[in-house]
Amino acid sequence: MIVLCLALCFSGFGSLCLGVDRHHEQVFAHKPAPLRRQLLSLLGWLLFASAAVPAIFALGTSIGLALWASVLTLAAFAQIAMLSYRPGLIPALSLGAPALALFLHLI
Repeated sequence: MIVLCLALCFSGFGSLCLGVDRHHEQVFAHKPAPLRRQLLSLLGWLLFASAAVPAIFALGTSIGLALWASVLTLAAFAQIAMLSYRPGLIPALSLGAPALALFLHLI
């Protein structure tokens, strides 16, 4: 469940960073449309909220929210590293991370 929380936070930060004009242009070589920018930002915040659920389910409310906050920090660091060194991988990893985490959880 913790890996799923991390994957959802990573995807949330990926969505938020792609919702920013500068980073979207860095990855896709064009600026996003206003609707796309708003949808990416909304998706990012929804992924953050949904990332708290596995942590709370696994560890309880107080420890789960503390873990969620620390996982947010790790995911933000990972996205910063990706933006610095390999920005083209952000869309693929942001889409694939939750699916991979869910698959690993089910195994």
